[in-house]
Amino acid sequence: MELIGMELVTVLDIEYVSIRHNPEEKFMWNEWRESIPSQQLREAMMFACDFILDNEVELILADYTRMHATTVEDQVWIATHSAEKLQHSRLRKVANVMAHDVFQQIAIENIYEKASEIPLPCVSEAFFTKEAALDWLFSDKYAF
Repeated sequence: MELIGMELVTVLDIEYVSIRHNPEEKFMWNEWRESIPSQQLREAMMFACDFILDNEVELILADYTRMHATTVEDQVWIATHSAEKLQHSRLRKVANVMAHDVFQQIAIENIYEKASEIPLPCVSEAFFTKEAALDWLFSDKYAF
């Protein structure tokens, strides 16, 4: 698959999530879908965290436009467990493409708020289009 002229390799493609990777750019693209049962959500999040660490991912495009809001319990679990794993990662930027559903937006914001209790090496921003998110992710690539 190709995104903005970048070749991507699919590393996970299951009912609820697809994860693609470009090792040269140290880039990962997650597309989350539907209402994900807790167990599958947690397993997919841990797979993503392990992949980020194992492959020294620095840039992430997380697309939540087709994902339903998660439970509060899952939000707390994801924030705690992923932040613990990723605090020593090489992550620099995470661009979140949000759905227009306010409940989904609140769920993602809650995850980041809870995760902020553990210092992470990256900054994150929310966007409503993939194009704006990609522009931000790669904005410093061409800085002089």
